[in-house]
Amino acid sequence: MRFFQSIIFFFLIIFSAESNTNIPVKYIDLNKIVNESIVGKQIKDLIINERKKFNKKHQDLEKKLEKNKNDILSKKNILKKEDFQKKVDEHQKNLSNYQLKKKQNLEKMNKKNLEFSRNFMIKIDKIILEYSRENSIDLLLKKDALIISNSSLDITNEILTEVNNKVKKID
Repeated sequence: MRFFQSIIFFFLIIFSAESNTNIPVKYIDLNKIVNESIVGKQIKDLIINERKKFNKKHQDLEKKLEKNKNDILSKKNILKKEDFQKKVDEHQKNLSNYQLKKKQNLEKMNKKNLEFSRNFMIKIDKIILEYSRENSIDLLLKKDALIISNSSLDITNEILTEVNNKVKKID
């Protein structure tokens, strides 16, 4: 009886493994598509340039605030106590306003960059779905999730070509 169960179990495993070999499976490297596509590179460059401008602008403002602080401190012994305190309070107010505005600008910039990236990923998803449908792909895996696979199952370059052909601008 045990022998009979073992044989049935063995045939079930072989049969199920054989039937699964007919499932069209491919994989894709999304990072490569995002980093090497034309629009992906444009988004990356846009984000880097915005960060540089943001940092430059705020470094200049911080230098001005620091200079103002040093100027106020240098006049501590010259000004009346009330006048000095008035200038210190004004500087603190300016500093608080600056920090709030910097935080708001950073959040606005991050939100805008996230929106660009999200819109681009939505377009990539549509292209992948369309490609999968046209090529009868039943299972598509991310390359990151694979341990080992046959490189002939990689459709990254085909999808990259489709993305470059269909996505022409940043939205």
